[in-house]
Amino acid sequence: MPKLHFLILAASAFIFLAATCRPLTTQDLDKLDPRIEMFKGPCFGSCPVYKLTIYEGGVVSYEGQQFTNRIGLHTKLLDQATYRSLIKDFEESNFWNFQNAYKAQIPDLATVTISYHDGEQSKSVKGKDGRPTKIMELEEKLTAIAESGGWEQQAAGSNYGMPDNVIADELLVNLSTQVDPNVWIIQFSKQDMQIVKRLSPNSPYWLFRFNPERINPEEMLGLVRRNEYVLSAEFNKTMNLSPRN
Repeated sequence: MPKLHFLILAASAFIFLAATCRPLTTQDLDKLDPRIEMFKGPCFGSCPVYKLTIYEGGVVSYEGQQFTNRIGLHTKLLDQATYRSLIKDFEESNFWNFQNAYKAQIPDLATVTISYHDGEQSKSVKGKDGRPTKIMELEEKLTAIAESGGWEQQAAGSNYGMPDNVIADELLVNLSTQVDPNVWIIQFSKQDMQIVKRLSPNSPYWLFRFNPERINPEEMLGLVRRNEYVLSAEFNKTMNLSPRN
């Protein structure tokens, strides 16, 4: 693509971001043409789950879902050298000739889907381990962009997608008397789990708080419910007798 055309696209992307005084929405981004996308799905551990999209001209969006310090929609503008180099890398990789999916040998790894768009042509390559070296190199470059700085948060989501009456970062847990809550929460240190209170001196119910920026609330509830020492668990709610302190 001619350098002048790149400069026009870059200027258009910059104007798009600068002229939007309100936070960007997915509807705004829908007006742009995506060139490259990468979605990193969940694994059996705490792999970051997010979608990275690079649009024509260099606008980039990052939609964090869980196990990442950027939950919600974030955007920034790539410098043109980086953008042009990335497009060149995809073209020179012969991306169109790869298989659409590669069989995994290690099932607990995250599934990564990389897509490339050029005009009316689109191609996606999905897999875990066992993908070609060129695909792994492209993933490494996209991951570097995802983990770089300079992001501007546009939308964090409404109460993390939970109903308005739900306190999305608090769980009421009926905990077995066989376990010490102070010891039990250590296994949830990655989610910043903390004890808020015991509902009453002899109650089996405890109120815990965690960091929804580290894990999606629904995912956290499922994780706690599957624990062998948990008899039941639910989100705290604003009408509950034990509201947020």
